[in-house]
Amino acid sequence: MEGQRVILSRYVMKQIVVAWASIAAVLLIVMVASRFASVLNFAAKGDVPKDLLLNVVLLSSLRYLVILMPVSLLLAIMLALGRMYSENEMAAMFGCGVALGTLYRAVLLLAVAVGALTAWLAFGVGPWAGQRADYLVKDSRHLLQFSPFEPGKFQTFAGGQAVFYTSALDDDGRRLGHVFVQSQRADGQLNTVVADHGEQQIDAQTGERLVVLYDGVRYLGANGQADYDVTHFRQLSLRIAPPPFRYVVSQRQLQPTRALLHSRDPADQAELQARIALPISVLILALLAVPLSHLRPRQGRYSKIVAGVVVYLVYANLVGVAQAWIAHGKLPAVPGLWWIHAAVLGVAMILVARQAGYLPLRRSRVVVELDR
Repeated sequence: MEGQRVILSRYVMKQIVVAWASIAAVLLIVMVASRFASVLNFAAKGDVPKDLLLNVVLLSSLRYLVILMPVSLLLAIMLALGRMYSENEMAAMFGCGVALGTLYRAVLLLAVAVGALTAWLAFGVGPWAGQRADYLVKDSRHLLQFSPFEPGKFQTFAGGQAVFYTSALDDDGRRLGHVFVQSQRADGQLNTVVADHGEQQIDAQTGERLVVLYDGVRYLGANGQADYDVTHFRQLSLRIAPPPFRYVVSQRQLQPTRALLHSRDPADQAELQARIALPISVLILALLAVPLSHLRPRQGRYSKIVAGVVVYLVYANLVGVAQAWIAHGKLPAVPGLWWIHAAVLGVAMILVARQAGYLPLRRSRVVVELDR
């Protein structure tokens, strides 16, 4: 008998895992497609290099996966068990002497594993991925916006160690007219370049600007001395490195969990509790999904899905509202979001008790009224 229970538990878990993988994949594709459209819009405007699109989208998908874990598992359990009810597999299992506790044990074991994965994503991988994607976008914008070329003005770069001047710059920002460049080398010598025209290219990986000068003269020598080395050239390439980029995390959703743990700021406490709520909601919603998925003989396998979605939306919105209250000081960090988890868990326990037959009061009243 014990062997049959193990086999049936594995079968139930397999059905849920297959459904969960499909649902999570579909929801993730929808959210990633939305993010890809947004990033593609930035790339079309020239704010983000096109070669960063894939990296930003992949990193964003890790953040979205964290959000999708609770609802995807809830729907997976309801779909898998609903199919088993509609195809009379549950009736056959219970008819063979399998207890309802075996079903709950299989679901909760899977929920614990998914909850642990959700905690790892919510506390570590999700914030890191979001921060990395934000860094790539801001760094690329910094590189694209950096330009030492402004016609008719002397521009300094390299920490004031170099001066650049061009008399003209075409509309696409590539061709330069009458270029003057002067820089000081490490040995103290001045390197002065004068060219008739030139063009610039940008290295998308490093952000360095390669300036190719044509038909010019290069003067190299010590300041105040007349013995300069003069070199005439037809083509000369110069590299101009951008100023260093200092990244600052501007969103609390991207802050490392360790920083939130040591913060007393109400907004940081709200963000921390929101991350903790994700794995907890996985466990509570998994427990709630079992009684919600119970179908009567003539009910369709999808008839309870709307109820499951409504339960999730109410739960998620309560968490979101309470998080905002904590951040604005309207709700203390204790109890914080815990009262919401306790309330939903209480509802789940009532439904579980009714399914197990511990709360048959409503049914008894109906029977008495029918007997009359």
